[in-house]
Amino acid sequence: MNFAENLRALREKQGITQEQLAEKMEVSRQTVSKWESGSSFPEMEKMIQLTELFSCTLDGLLKGDLKKADADAAGLYEEYGNRMAKRMTAGVCLCIMGLAAQAAMEYFFSDESGVMFFLPALAGVILFVRAGLASGHFRKKHPYIEPFYTEEQKERFHEKYTSVLTGGIGVLIASLIWLICSEELLHIKDGFPLILFFAGASVGVGMIVYIALQASKYNVEAYNADNAWENSEEGKENGRKIGKGCGVIMTVATAAYIGLSAATGGWGDLWWLFAVGGVLCGALTIWLNQQKD
Repeated sequence: MNFAENLRALREKQGITQEQLAEKMEVSRQTVSKWESGSSFPEMEKMIQLTELFSCTLDGLLKGDLKKADADAAGLYEEYGNRMAKRMTAGVCLCIMGLAAQAAMEYFFSDESGVMFFLPALAGVILFVRAGLASGHFRKKHPYIEPFYTEEQKERFHEKYTSVLTGGIGVLIASLIWLICSEELLHIKDGFPLILFFAGASVGVGMIVYIALQASKYNVEAYNADNAWENSEEGKENGRKIGKGCGVIMTVATAAYIGLSAATGGWGDLWWLFAVGGVLCGALTIWLNQQKD
């Protein structure tokens, strides 16, 4: 493909007319028409402006095959979505399994140090951080993905989504019923029933998180809209506010944990402070992101 074909493909991909592109480029519609017909060529300043507008490289705009690039991007997006779903699910499951491991330590060894919770939880947090960094890198490199999932593919996934989601909810309910019955009917408190409850909760929540992230993968339009927002000046400022706010929240949570644990000696009992901090960060993010709507 040459420059003229690439320019036309990029314009049509974003759903803008020649008149709209001409307005953005501060040229006449006839000039854009000549560019797309190959009868004239933009100056270097306008060429650079086009690469910024369409988030592509100069080399790709001049002589790349953007149709092939779209196909390659679709494959990379599929891999990215699957990898994110696995990492985030593993991180959530590790955090919950940390509670099961801690319950096991207290039941079998009377150890209340909290070490067995923090080890899996730390591994889970590392996975969250890696997933976040990988997501940011991918979104920056691929700010726009041409929607490629067919209606048939979406319909097949919806059937899987329904089955896995209801299955995850069922596992959570069964785990809760087990915990209640073990206390009310078997008169067993904490210990083994609590271990099985957390293990079951890990499986149930993991199923729900995984299928929800897979569902978001199929919504390519939302991915593109989020990127457009994040790359705008308003979106960048919003991101800075979220970063500062979450930084303050987690700093306060850490200080509170260290101070209270040192004063009371309950290093393994105050882990919930970090959970509260995480919830507050999530609430802050949701509240600030409402601005883009």
